[in-house]
Amino acid sequence: GTSPYLSIADSSDFDIDGTESVAQLEANDRLKKRVESIRLEAGHIMKLGDVTNKTIPKMTLVSKPRNGGVISTRSFIPHRCHSTIGVFAAVTVATACLIPNSLAAKISGNIKNANNLYLIEHPSGGMEVNVEIENISGEFIVKQSGFVRTARKLFEGEAYLKEGNP
Repeated sequence: GTSPYLSIADSSDFDIDGTESVAQLEANDRLKKRVESIRLEAGHIMKLGDVTNKTIPKMTLVSKPRNGGVISTRSFIPHRCHSTIGVFAAVTVATACLIPNSLAAKISGNIKNANNLYLIEHPSGGMEVNVEIENISGEFIVKQSGFVRTARKLFEGEAYLKEGNP
């Protein structure tokens, strides 16, 4: 299942630029070992205990956007790089981008906009999420979050029946 437990890291700290394909990242054993080492440590920091056989925390490497988004992501759940990003991860990354001086904010820059919609890039496109946070005495509170889905026509056709058949 999905979980809000996510660790965000700068892709440049892993000697990648964040434009790599899923296949390139899957073939990079050194990268996957480093990501797993940090994931195991993050599990202890998050008070999840030994996460060796768990799917949390999920790891997302972030970098500068390249296709109109606010930030680019490469997600590992837990050991495989995925071609998209989960809803919770996208909302979490967008939220991190809005918190001043966070790693994600340093990469994305000042992204605050009037409609609170943020495009989070991933290897096969992007996910638009809606996030609004509020700073109350230095504590950031998520006022609302969600994601945007669009529908598209998948099929259109005609059927011809023989006369006399219902």
